[in-house]
Amino acid sequence: MPEAKDMPEDGAQGVISPWRMGWVAARANFIPGLILQAVALALVVTYYTNDAAGARLDELARLKDRVGFAYSATSGAFFCGLLPWFFRVAIPSLRPRRLWGDLVFSLLWWAAMCMGTDAFYRGQAMFWGAENSVGTVILKTACDMLIFTPITAAPLNAISHLWKENEFSFIRTREALRGNWYRKIVMPNLVPNWMLWTPGIALVYSLPTLLQVPMANLIGCFWSLLCITIAAGGRPR
Repeated sequence: MPEAKDMPEDGAQGVISPWRMGWVAARANFIPGLILQAVALALVVTYYTNDAAGARLDELARLKDRVGFAYSATSGAFFCGLLPWFFRVAIPSLRPRRLWGDLVFSLLWWAAMCMGTDAFYRGQAMFWGAENSVGTVILKTACDMLIFTPITAAPLNAISHLWKENEFSFIRTREALRGNWYRKIVMPNLVPNWMLWTPGIALVYSLPTLLQVPMANLIGCFWSLLCITIAAGGRPR
């Protein structure tokens, strides 16, 4: 993703718009996002059309049913924490300054975040129903993208990555959060978030409830890479 100094500036004062910063991030990840959506769509289609593949995924659903939130924590730590960490280690420009601290943070954070997401999915199923009708999928997607994401998921992710980029210093993080922090560190994430997750989350909700977390973790693996890129690439002034 382009650094802040390379991005277009708005107005005479040269202040970079968070919306434009988010749009640049979304454009930079447009092709990988399309590939990811295609893979997710293929997985959903395969589940409903291929009996053998559907049976295997149903086994995964039964495993998640048995272990509950432990599955969410473990899979979240692996797909959204461990794999992106290996990605950062392998690329010198993205290599973490605190190698092992970054790993511990990533594993714990994404384990907790995926458990919270699992709880939200269960709540959605209880409130709107567990069926995958078009109306139910639309309602769940709207609730997710317009309420859960801007109020809970995006702010928590942005602040957590800001804290990590500030070398886990609460004082430096608090200083960075002065002023309109939501506009500065959350809004740049929302545009690529909506672009990636709106079709992706609709695919997630088209699956049975027990398979929604495994699907979300596949998309979350890419999203965590995007969060890393945004956190390392600078923020609007």
